[in-house]
Amino acid sequence: MRKENEDGEVVTHVSRTEARSGASTHVTRYVLGISLALVVIAFAILLATGFFNTAQTGADNSHVANAVEANGS
Repeated sequence: MRKENEDGEVVTHVSRTEARSGASTHVTRYVLGISLALVVIAFAILLATGFFNTAQTGADNSHVANAVEANGS
């Protein structure tokens, strides 16, 4: 690191190694890829088991004003 005067101001210059100050192990891309795959698998399992099915909860008929309209009579 070195400091210099440029246009009346003190400017600090840092080398590329000093600016990075860390290792580039590329672990992030593996973590993101594996996480994405696990989320896709989890949603596939939920979809296959019928988790998103609302037929048993009655949520499809919740907007109906009374039971007669719900039964279609």
